[in-house]
Amino acid sequence: MGKRLVRSPRRRKVQRDEDARHGDWRVELDNPWEAEHLPVQPVRNLFQRTRAHANYLRNVAVPYYGQDWSGADEAQDWVPAHGVKRVVRLAIALLVLLPLSVVLVFALMMQLYHAVPTISNIGFWLSVPVWFSVMGGLLFISLKFAWVAESALVYVYVLGHELTHALAALVSFGKVQSVHVDTSGGYVETDADNLFIALSPYFVPLWMLCWLGGVYALNYFWPFEAYAPWFYGGLGFWWFFHLYWTVWIIPREQPDMLENGLVFSTLLIMLANIGILLGILWCFGVVSLSGFVRELQNCMRLLGALFSDVGEWLWLLLN
Repeated sequence: MGKRLVRSPRRRKVQRDEDARHGDWRVELDNPWEAEHLPVQPVRNLFQRTRAHANYLRNVAVPYYGQDWSGADEAQDWVPAHGVKRVVRLAIALLVLLPLSVVLVFALMMQLYHAVPTISNIGFWLSVPVWFSVMGGLLFISLKFAWVAESALVYVYVLGHELTHALAALVSFGKVQSVHVDTSGGYVETDADNLFIALSPYFVPLWMLCWLGGVYALNYFWPFEAYAPWFYGGLGFWWFFHLYWTVWIIPREQPDMLENGLVFSTLLIMLANIGILLGILWCFGVVSLSGFVRELQNCMRLLGALFSDVGEWLWLLLN
């Protein structure tokens, strides 16, 4: 197959026969918490990129985000299709994902507004699921911002990030050649490449799912009295872990997102995480799925009326 590389943004020479790599974001740092942005390359017209420029990028060490230069010799044939693909994804992001994100956020906010009598009750916060979930989240925040286990947390995140890439590749019927993980970054080499593999670490809370499945299985075979505190405490810890690192990583020029379009990827990740959050709130009894669907329909009607009014206003303005 053509080369498809997604890895840490380090300067390297492009190699034509390299397998797919889905990699982490990091660059070499003296301290793990000092994020460093890769300089943005000049914007060029993808429809007019010349063969000479393609050959230059192929043979010279450049920051490499995962663009497929396997067709560099036929750059005039390949680049326009790649450009069209990005334009289509941007159009989908702005015309479909963005309105859908607005509708979902407003519907969730309305559900939380209706849940005020529930969440304002002290008994709700003192219940076992909510109390220990909150304590687990606060434990993560304490460890993270006290720098108690910074390197360990970074390593665990990178490990989970790359394992999620690998599992997504296996689910997509691909093969995983190698996995590399350290505190400065990581990558997964695979012969499969699709949107799910590239973006899965940003909306699949792998460690949270592993914790919930492991504790549940342990209690199923060997019931223990402290099952609920451990179960919900881990839920809070690993959910906060997932949210923090997902929000932290998005602005840091992650190759997996840049390859598929930053706007498209960000909105898709946000939609997926809203869905997971909705499921957690439903399990805690904060929101109801039927109520959320009703609010969603109301918000869609309001948004449709807004677009209709704007369209009529533009029509009158132009005529």
